[in-house]
Amino acid sequence: MKKNQTEQDSQSLNSILEKLRQEYWKNLSETEQEGKQEGVELLTFWLGEEHYGVDLSFSRHLLKLPRIVKLPHAQDWVIGIFNLRGDIVPALDLRRLFGLRLSETGPDSRLLVVEAKGVQSAVLLDRVGDIIFAENKSLQKSTGKESSIPAQFLKGYFLPERLAASSAEREKEKIIIWLDLEQLLGSEKLTAGFGEG
Repeated sequence: MKKNQTEQDSQSLNSILEKLRQEYWKNLSETEQEGKQEGVELLTFWLGEEHYGVDLSFSRHLLKLPRIVKLPHAQDWVIGIFNLRGDIVPALDLRRLFGLRLSETGPDSRLLVVEAKGVQSAVLLDRVGDIIFAENKSLQKSTGKESSIPAQFLKGYFLPERLAASSAEREKEKIIIWLDLEQLLGSEKLTAGFGEG
């Protein structure tokens, strides 16, 4: 009789422990899900006075300005082409393409090689910012007033988390305009730039 009681107690204890294990793993999983923030990693940069970001997953290389060969009959925003490890890559100046304020290239200027929809191009940057994680909850729909770049090429913009006191901090706190590289690199406007200028 005691043996049966001991077996029942053991089975009961095992079932209680199993329920506790399941509850523990379920709670742990829910806590992990709550801790995850939805968002995107952006590589940020400046074009003129405007602060932009592109999805980091599209970024391939960040280069000092290499030797660039000009193309005859190309639009003025097509800087030219260059050799990147055996691949010929077009270099583009989005400032000229969209009528942004131009500045001379300097020691902070870089080419960002990006790839979207199988198209690889390099974009001239005035200077590079940071790699940031931008939360979806901070994403605002583009109204077309945030940038000189048409809204069809923007995914939106991210607001700064807080207002900063010093001018250096204020510069960092500008909105970050999220470029839609897939839309931009696949656009007719861009591919037409390599024809007659």
